[in-house]
Order: sequence, then C-alpha cells, then structure tokens
Amino acid sequence: MNNRVIPISLAVIDKEQRDRLERMIGANPMVRLVGEDAEEMGVLIYEPGDTVEEDMPHIIHALESGQAEDVYLAGDVADPEILIRAMRSGIREYLKFPLDENDLRAAVMRTAMRLSLVVDDGDKGRIFTVMGCKPGVGTTTLAVNTACALNERAPGRTVLLDLRPPLGEIPYFLDLKYEYSWGDLVADISRLDATYLRSVVTEHESGLHVLPGPVSGERPDEHSLFLILEQLRHSYDFVVVDAATPGEDELPKEAELANLILVAMQLSLPCLARVSRLADSLGGQDPDADRRMRLVATRVARNGSIGLPEAAEVLGREIPWSIPEDGETVLSAINQGTPLVQAYPKSVSAKAVQALVADLAPKARKSPKRLSLPFSSLFRRKGKESGANENLAGAAL
Repeated sequence: MNNRVIPISLAVIDKEQRDRLERMIGANPMVRLVGEDAEEMGVLIYEPGDTVEEDMPHIIHALESGQAEDVYLAGDVADPEILIRAMRSGIREYLKFPLDENDLRAAVMRTAMRLSLVVDDGDKGRIFTVMGCKPGVGTTTLAVNTACALNERAPGRTVLLDLRPPLGEIPYFLDLKYEYSWGDLVADISRLDATYLRSVVTEHESGLHVLPGPVSGERPDEHSLFLILEQLRHSYDFVVVDAATPGEDELPKEAELANLILVAMQLSLPCLARVSRLADSLGGQDPDADRRMRLVATRVARNGSIGLPEAAEVLGREIPWSIPEDGETVLSAINQGTPLVQAYPKSVSAKAVQALVADLAPKARKSPKRLSLPFSSLFRRKGKESGANENLAGAAL
C-alpha cells in the first residue's frame, strides 16, 4: 500500500546545516525533499536571516492559508522576539544548530499527528474497546471473535490490539506466531507512522491484523497509547481493543478514545454490582464515556436465576446483546487456536457474536482507506516564485 511521505522545503542560509538537513531528509523514509521550483511546499524549514522582517509576513501567510503544512524555525540562537511572534502565529517547532537527527524526526512526528487530528471524523476508523466488569467473564473471547467477524465484513481493514495485563492471551486464541508487539512502537514512539506500524503488526491467516502486547506485561504510557490508537484509527476501519478492567476513578485512553465501550458481564449479583461501580467510575471521569458504554451479557443460561430483563432493571440500563452459554464449543475453539466464528459458525454463541457485529457495522465501507496517515491535501503555491538565493530565505514564499 502507498503511504504519503511528508514533503519538506528548505530555506536555510547556513550551507553546512543545509547539507546536513538534506542528508537527514534523504535517510528518513517519513519525509522527502522538494526543490525550490516545486509546486508543493509541505513543511518549510526556515532559518531567520537579515531579511526576517520581510520574510515573516509571507511565512505566516503561507501557514495560515495552507500553502505550508507546517513551519519549523532553525538557527544557532533563537531571537526571543521572533520566537514569540512565531508562536503567536502557530509556528510550534524550533530546530537548534547543529541539527540533531532525533530532533528532526520528533518534530516531523508531531507535525504528522497534528495534521492527522484535523481530518474529518468520517475518514477515521472506529474504536471498539472491550473490557470485562471483572476478570473471567469472557472478555478476550468476545474481543477476538468481534474482531474476526468485523474482518469478515472488511477484510484486512480490522486490527485487534492486545492491552490485557500482565500478558495478553490473544495469540493463544488465534494460534498466532508473532515477532513484534506494541512495546516496539513505544520504545521508539517518535518513529510512529503508517510504515512503522505496518512493520510491527502481525497478520493472521484470516487477514485480521493483530498488535500483540509485549512479554514485559507493562502498560504503555498514556501519551504513547494515544499516538498508537490514533494511528490505528487512521489506518483501519475497525480497531478492537482487548482491555483490562480499569481501576476506580480511572479513565484509560482506550476508553476515552473509544467510539463504543463494550463491557462483558455475567448475570450474577457480583457482576451487576461491578457493572454499576464501573459505570459510576467511568461516568464520573467523563459523562460521555457512560453514554458510549454498552453491556454484553456472556454465558447466559437458558434457565438462569437472573434474566436479562431483571438485570437491566437493576442496572437501570439496557443490555443490548447477550451470548448464550456454549461452554463446550467455546472451549474447543480456544484449544484449537481458531476463532469461534470460524471454527463453529453455526453455533449459538457464534451467531450471537455475528448479530452483535451486524449492529456495530451494518455494512462495510464502500471505499477502503489506504494504510497511511491522513495528512492534509497538498496545497499549491500562489503566484510566481522569485529567484532563490541563500540570503533571501523567504524568497520561495
């Protein structure tokens, strides 16, 4: 799949640093250098010089009009007045000479993420975070089979993220061999883009993409998890997260960013109490999280002492989906390392999962997205460029 590489144009006076920048850009797969006569500007790296007073209005106009996707100032010493003026105009990055490759990479990553956030929500994938009201209620079974059923509707456009501590079990459910995990993304988060993500994700034989957890069992920091989730939602139509039950007064990123939070529960008094506390906790942190919360009753016995209507009445909320008790079939699928919806598609439990997924995704998207960050459209320069020279840094504007 094609991935957009960010164009960079240079207006740098210092020849040594300009040459250094050109080498860095050439070695970085996230970016590419554009010539002075190119119609696109992309990210402009600008070194203030003697003509800074003339250049700044043009640079600010280019940024505000969209001719420049972003602007980085660069130089030996930052003039405070220029920095303040730049910050007020939306210029956020400053690269200090001598240039460091990691500084450039981090700045580009921040630009990519900023641009990704302004994309129309209709172009974003949907995040379904699956968590249990307590351990042992079939959360991973629900997450894995929901993801597999979604993948049947949008082949190759669904990803399953394993966030269950201390060690996720998704690889056992899918008999999945993998080399990398989201821990590799966290270890070098400044590199995160569509290409890097694709190199870490493992593809199941069904076409489902999986991002397993690391063997360390540690949870990613909130900032890294935010970046990973945003990249996933821009790269896939559906993101299913197998998540842990949050602690009291916690609103984890996978719940905060989710389009829907699917809470697995059983029809027992302890589960009803846990669901009530979880709803109060999430709602206390973010009222919208409570609105996005949906209950899924699992292992529902035909003649159980607590029925769905009674449980819904106690909780004061609807239980839209239920998975019938089908222990032998479910356990057999797990031991085979095959998703239930594939191993036993005609079973009552598999049909219940398919009904749930039909509600989540009534129909597949007509035009699949490419696995890439949704950068802004390329902007065209207005007017005829004047001749470029090293001392007129803003001439290309």
